[in-house]
Amino acid sequence: MTLKISDRQYPLSVMTPFTFADLTSGVAAPIVELPPGAVVTGGMLVIETAFDSATSDTLIVGDAGGPDRYVAGVDGQATGATALVPTGYLTPSTTDITLTWTGVGAAPTQGAGYLIVTYIREDRSQENQG
Repeated sequence: MTLKISDRQYPLSVMTPFTFADLTSGVAAPIVELPPGAVVTGGMLVIETAFDSATSDTLIVGDAGGPDRYVAGVDGQATGATALVPTGYLTPSTTDITLTWTGVGAAPTQGAGYLIVTYIREDRSQENQG
């Protein structure tokens, strides 16, 4: 038996935009659905328009098993991109990637960005290296 395989696959990516109006403070919002057997290999959370709650705005990206599995503590009051951290987690079934925003103080009147998730799937092949 050999462990080497010659099958290869292209990474899959999804980009989902969001605004402050899509989120409720402290509630995990499903933002990307992953199929069974998916492994996140990268991506980023991008804040294009800073949130403006009176005190603070923090965002995390994860799933039901780990609300901050991919990134935690992103300052929503600053624009920029934060890389997702691949964990090697293999989704056992269809799984939602969630975005959780927590605002402190008066509710925001602005805030927008997008989430990019790049992943591969178990037992998927588009080419053969052979």
